[in-house]
Amino acid sequence: MRLISSKPLRGALICAALCALTSSRSVATVPAVLTHTTQVKALSNPDAAQKIPVNLEATVTYVRPSEKNLFVIEDGAGIYVRFGQDIGLQPGDRIAISGFTEPSFRPIVVARQIRFLKHGALPNPQPARFQDLIRSRWDSQYVRITGHVLSAALDDSGPTPSLRIRVKIPDGTAEGIVAHPGHLAPQELLDTDVRLTGVAGGEFDSKMQMAGIWLDMNSSRDVEFLHRPASSPWLLPAVPMDQVIFNFRSNNQSHRVRITGTLTYFEPGSLAVIEHLGLSMLVNTRSALPLHAGSGIEVTGFPAISEETVHLDDGQLRPIEEAAPMQPRNIGWEDASAGKYAHNLVAMEGEVVGAVHDSRVDLFIILTQGHLFAATMRHSSSDASVKVETYRTPAIGSRVRITGVCFVDAGNHWRDRMWFDLRMRSLNDIVVLHEPSWWTVKRLAYIVTMLSLVIVVAVLWVWQLDRRLRAQSAILTRQGQEEAARERVLARLEQQRSHILELISSSESLPEVLREIRSMVSSRLHGTPVWCELNPLAGGTSAAERPSNPSAVFEELFSPEGQSLGFLVATPSASDSLMDLSAAMVAGARLAELAIDTSRLYSDLRHRSEYDLLTDIPNRFCMEKHLTQLLLSAGRSGEAFGLIYVDLDKFKAVNDRYGHRTGDLYLQQVTQRMKAQLRIGDMLARIGGDEFIALTPALRSRADAEEIALRLERCFDDPFEIDGYRLTGSASVGLAVYPEDGSNQEELQRAADTAMYAHKDAKREQDKLTDMMQQVGGFKN
Repeated sequence: MRLISSKPLRGALICAALCALTSSRSVATVPAVLTHTTQVKALSNPDAAQKIPVNLEATVTYVRPSEKNLFVIEDGAGIYVRFGQDIGLQPGDRIAISGFTEPSFRPIVVARQIRFLKHGALPNPQPARFQDLIRSRWDSQYVRITGHVLSAALDDSGPTPSLRIRVKIPDGTAEGIVAHPGHLAPQELLDTDVRLTGVAGGEFDSKMQMAGIWLDMNSSRDVEFLHRPASSPWLLPAVPMDQVIFNFRSNNQSHRVRITGTLTYFEPGSLAVIEHLGLSMLVNTRSALPLHAGSGIEVTGFPAISEETVHLDDGQLRPIEEAAPMQPRNIGWEDASAGKYAHNLVAMEGEVVGAVHDSRVDLFIILTQGHLFAATMRHSSSDASVKVETYRTPAIGSRVRITGVCFVDAGNHWRDRMWFDLRMRSLNDIVVLHEPSWWTVKRLAYIVTMLSLVIVVAVLWVWQLDRRLRAQSAILTRQGQEEAARERVLARLEQQRSHILELISSSESLPEVLREIRSMVSSRLHGTPVWCELNPLAGGTSAAERPSNPSAVFEELFSPEGQSLGFLVATPSASDSLMDLSAAMVAGARLAELAIDTSRLYSDLRHRSEYDLLTDIPNRFCMEKHLTQLLLSAGRSGEAFGLIYVDLDKFKAVNDRYGHRTGDLYLQQVTQRMKAQLRIGDMLARIGGDEFIALTPALRSRADAEEIALRLERCFDDPFEIDGYRLTGSASVGLAVYPEDGSNQEELQRAADTAMYAHKDAKREQDKLTDMMQQVGGFKN
C-alpha cells in the first residue's frame, strides 16, 4: 500500500469545505481581488462573468503546448489559466498570476501577466475513481489513475508530437494525452496495465457539457508500467470478419481481436474500412499513420455493436505486405439501399443532378434507377491529396461512374430501404462516362420563350419610339443642357461635402472644418458671406447671441443632448431663392453639428484613454508612453531621470472599514498631496488600485530623486479628514534611476518595485520591533 502525503489531501479538504461554505450562503460575498485558487474554485460562472481581478501564487501542474495555457494548483485547489504566451514554464514552477476571471465549464482565470518565482516540486497526485472523474469532482486537480491500455496513437496535428492514450479503468474508460512522449511507442503500450499521473479534465461537446474523461500528462515519466502483456496483440490469430462478433462482450468487456485485409477507406485519426474476401469491417481508430487505400493492413481492436452493425473500437493499424488490387463490385440501387454491401468497395453509375463543393467535402447527388443517392469525397480522407491525373468536373446531367465505400444509414433493413452514400477516396473515383446533351427540352423551351419576348419587346419599342420621337426631340435637348449644369453643380457640392466628411473623420482641427463648411455654404449661395457664432460648449469664447440683423439668416446648432452650440449665420442677396437658401443653411448646420460633436467625442475619448477617471491623473498607458519618450530622450542626451514606485499601505483596510466611497475620496486626496510634492515637468500616474508611479526627468544627481521620494513619503504624515473620519495613511516608496538602475522600462520598473517591497518589509520589521519594545516596557512597569 502506497502512502500519500496528508498535506495535499488537507488542502483539498479545505478547498472542498470553502466551496461548500460559499455555496451554502444565501448571499455570497465575492472578494474585490481573488488571492487564492480556492476563491476561484468557489465562484459560480455568473460570478466569474464579472471579470473579478485575480492576483495569486500557485504551482504549475501542466502546460498545454498547443494553446500555451496551463493548469495550476495551490493547497489542493486546481484551476485552468488561459495565457496564450510561451514563457518557458515547466511543471513544478512557482508563479505569480495577475488577471481576471471568466466563465467556462468551471470558472477559469485569464492571465494578463505571469511572473516566474522559483522552481519547486509538483504536489503528490491524488487517487481518483471513475465516478468522481465523470462528475468533474477532480476537475483541474493533479490526480493518478490505474488502468488497462486499449489504444495509443501519435498525434502530429499540434505544434509538437504528442501521444494519445485510451485506457479502461474500473466502471469506465478515460482518454488522455502525453504532451512530451519521448521514447514511448504506441505499439508497446497496447494491453499494458499502467498508472497515469496528470491533470484531470473532460472532453466537452459544443455546448460545453461533459462528454468524457480527459487526463493531461506532461511526459513519459507520468506513464508508469505496472504489468506488460505476456505476448504482443499482433501475435493474436487473425479472425474472419464474420466471426468478430464471437468476441463481443457487454459493459466494455469485449476481447481484443486481430483482422487482416485491404484498406479500402481511411480518415486518419477517425475511422478506417478493411475488406477481405468480400467481407468488410468499420474500424474506429485514433491512428494517423501515412496509409492509403489499397494497402495491406492488419488491425487489432475490440468488437462493438452499434445500430445492428458490428465494428471495431480502439483500433490499432499496422501495414503488412502489399495486398492484391481490389476491384469494386458493380451494384445497383436496390442492393445498396438494402444494406447488402455496407462498408464494401462498390461501383455505381448514374446521372449527376446536383453538386456542392466546400473546404471540407465535395458532394454529388446522383440519380440512378429513378432514385437518388449521395457520393462524397471528404478532404479528411488519406487519399484526398492524391494527384488527380484525368479528373474532369462532372457537369449537371453528366453520366458518371462512382467508386467508393458504401456507408448505409441506420434503419430497419427488413422492412424499409435505407439511405446510403458512397464515400470516394479521391476525385479519381468519379469518372465521366457521357457529357450531358446541350439540346435539352428545358433549354429549347427557354430559347423559344426568350425569342418570343424579344420580338414582342422590339415591336412595342418601335411603336413607342415612332410616337414619341418628334415630341421629345426638343425637350431632350433642353433637358440635357439643364441636367449637365445641375450635375456639375451637384458634383461640386458632393465633392465639397465628401471633403468635409473626410476632414471630420480624420480628426482635423475644428476651426479648419468649420472654415470648409462656411466655404461650401457660401458657394451654394453664390458667394454670400457666411460665419459661425459658437457658445463656449462648442469652443467659443463667450455666449453666442441670436443675430439681430434683420437681413441675416441663421440656423441654430444643437448638440445630440439638445444643448445650443451656437449659430450658422449668412447675409443672402435678394437673388438667392428661399429653397436654395434653406437647403444650404440646413446642410451646413448639420455638418457643423457633426463636426463639433465629433471633435468633442475625440477629445473626450483621448482623455479617457490616457487618464484615470477617479483621480484625473495619467493612467498606466499614458505613463508607459511618457516613459518610452523619456528613455529615447535620455538615450540621446545622456540625462538621468527617476522612476518612483509608490504603494499605499493598508489601503484594503480603508475600503473594508470605511467603504469604497471613502476609499475613493482617500485616493483623490492622496493624489493631490503627492502632486503637490512634484516639480513642474514631473508626472504622477496611477497604474493600479493603490499603486502610483512618479517620473522625474532632468535629474542632476540621485539625491534629487531621493529628495522627491522622501517628500512623497512624508506627505502622508498629516491625517486625512474624509466624510467625518480622521484617517492616518502611509506609503511604501521605491526608487530607480536611469541609467544607474536600468536601461529599459522593464528593468527600471523591476528595480523600483524591488526597492518598494524592501521599504515595505523594513517598515513591517520596524513596526514589529516597536510593538516588542512597548510590550517589554509594559512588563517592566
